[in-house]
Amino acid sequence: MIVQMHYDELCRLLSEYVRVGYAEAVRSYEPPRDLLRRAELLSWLKFVHADVGEFRLLEKRGDIKARRQGKADNSPLYYSKREVMEKMASLRLYRALERGGGWEKYIPHK
Repeated sequence: MIVQMHYDELCRLLSEYVRVGYAEAVRSYEPPRDLLRRAELLSWLKFVHADVGEFRLLEKRGDIKARRQGKADNSPLYYSKREVMEKMASLRLYRALERGGGWEKYIPHK
């Protein structure tokens, strides 16, 4: 398979995967820093210049899931920054590889 992409796009994809690796390291050393509530997560996505629409698409498809911290029904839902970064970077990579319609079929599901 031959893939052609601009150098800037390749650099951006590589830097995203480096950030995913860093987030995994942070998660293993300090797990509480990895977890964000939904409002905090949306603010963080804007801070890192990520597309909120991509996040919502992945959440709707079930690729990104929130988890409760407590056992009660009203316990807050938390998202993993590492998981969000990983799924969004994968989505961008699949889009870059596909370059056209129908890229959703290449996104792996659990």
